[in-house]
Amino acid sequence: MKKYSNLIASILILIISFIKCWYSGYLYDLLFIFKIIIDLILLIGYFICLITNIRSLKQKINVINIITTIILVITVILVLFFPFRKIKTNYELDIYEKDRLEVINMIKNKELNSDEIGNVDLPNKYKMLSTSGQVFVYQNSSKEQVIGFWVFRGMLSGSELLIYSSEGEDLIRNNINAYSITNIEMLKDNWYYVKIDY
Repeated sequence: MKKYSNLIASILILIISFIKCWYSGYLYDLLFIFKIIIDLILLIGYFICLITNIRSLKQKINVINIITTIILVITVILVLFFPFRKIKTNYELDIYEKDRLEVINMIKNKELNSDEIGNVDLPNKYKMLSTSGQVFVYQNSSKEQVIGFWVFRGMLSGSELLIYSSEGEDLIRNNINAYSITNIEMLKDNWYYVKIDY
């Protein structure tokens, strides 16, 4: 079993890293300190596993050491370069579209009201639609709506939203300061993945 311990550790680090990255928006918003602790534990575990694997490779190159090395490289590539938030948003777009449209209709019909800033606290049934459990109303009139579901609500590193716009990208740009928008990508009719710098 000791022979496989480094391989098992590398697989666990890969799985935990994937789960942590997939749910990073929730962790960051709800448990910022907890996310830092998880990152630190994973980083320490990764380097212990890497050093142990390098020592094993120096002693003897075998299939287990090569597989462990490949898993460690895949872990780094996933964590550093894989667009988890965007892929997760695309994945959940169709799954939660009906629920999100219900929320939009409730906001339009004034069943859900925003505070003075524009935040709307979602009912418990809909909390999973936004990482913070809130949506942001940029515009809500009888003809036009621009409503953002938080994907990542950053402090210093910018934020990412799934935005519903009844009249397309121009309406988003008219309601969000153009200098704040760093990227807009249309995912499907009326739905946009938007990165902003606040």
